Amino acid sequence: MKYVKELISYNTAKNKVFEKFEEVLNDKFEEIEIKKAFGKICFEDIYAPCNIPMFNRSAMDGYAVIAEDTFGASQTNPIILNLVKNDSLNEEEIYRLSTGMKLPKNSNAVVMKEYTKEYDSFVEIYTGVHPNENVSRIGEDVKTGDLVIKKGDLITPYHVALISSLGIKKIKCYSLKIGVIATGDELLDIEDLESIEQLEKSAMIVNSNSMMVSDLVRETGLSPTAYRKVPDNSEELEKAIKQALLENDIVITTGGTSVGDRDYTIEIIKKIGNLIFHGVQIRPGRPVGFAEAEIDGKKKLLFVLSGYPVASAVQFELLIANYFKPRKSVRLQINRNIASSLGRTDIVRVKLVEIEGITKIEPLRITGSGVLSSMTKADGYMMIKENIEGYEKDEFVEVYLF
Repeated sequence: MKYVKELISYNTAKNKVFEKFEEVLNDKFEEIEIKKAFGKICFEDIYAPCNIPMFNRSAMDGYAVIAEDTFGASQTNPIILNLVKNDSLNEEEIYRLSTGMKLPKNSNAVVMKEYTKEYDSFVEIYTGVHPNENVSRIGEDVKTGDLVIKKGDLITPYHVALISSLGIKKIKCYSLKIGVIATGDELLDIEDLESIEQLEKSAMIVNSNSMMVSDLVRETGLSPTAYRKVPDNSEELEKAIKQALLENDIVITTGGTSVGDRDYTIEIIKKIGNLIFHGVQIRPGRPVGFAEAEIDGKKKLLFVLSGYPVASAVQFELLIANYFKPRKSVRLQINRNIASSLGRTDIVRVKLVEIEGITKIEPLRITGSGVLSSMTKADGYMMIKENIEGYEKDEFVEVYLF
């Protein structure tokens, strides 16, 4: 198979993609009720409009007191305080409350219920407390003006809880339509599969790329539309891509990225729009394309990913997911030498291993663009950048975890 000749570096490709994302996505949002925002991508920075807590509140079940009234209390020398129901305490007064309740005025500490005994009109205290003991103070969790979620953050259940605690009912989230098209005569959509024997006799393969890429889109917090596979027919493929561009903001195709006799995708995209690059110095995933097109006055983006599943997963990870949902990374030691070549960024699938009580990484493989099982066995990946010839055993490397 022939490949594209003019390759750009990974960093150059990433910068070109991210610049276009900033241009195209600046108005692609919708307001969503906070209770429905889980799993979405936040469109803008959100700052706290108030303190949490908004008032000093009890962190325990017990009694609000003026701390100085309890100094010296013990099991053998309890201090007696008058039980009141007022919202303000005077000296030698005590107020019963539960966890989360607002402290009455002038009180500054809470005695846990376990260290007290209540009578009709007074309470015996068997331990002293310091000022602010067992108290959640105003702004202890969040202060007014704090940044509570950043633009681009994937909204977790914890974000939902925090934002709703601030009284925010709706937030802006990215609203993008993403179309996924797999190309190739050899592909069979899973719903058309009748038996395993059918694959063997027809020499076809299941269109797993559409499902994988669609789920990768969902993992980033966006919504995909997977189209039925398109055969290696120039007219049909052009029609399918144009229709997908009408219906979506971003279109992702898989297959047809190199320059074989039946690889029409790049030539079709050149007709439809502006090809920004075709070919990146990464392994796996070298023959990846990126373009823009204007449809009915609206700018659209197109990604042409490889037909090989591992290559297309790497291309998606580095150029699309890396914008919306960058992986968290850790530095770990590598358990053996690994070589690379200058001028190319290698993406190495790795798994975590424990050696003499130390967690390290074991490289699985760099090559094998179609070996999908290497992805299911991997815990993440490492990058060997283009200016590095490899790593030696026990060197620390940056690992991006799945």
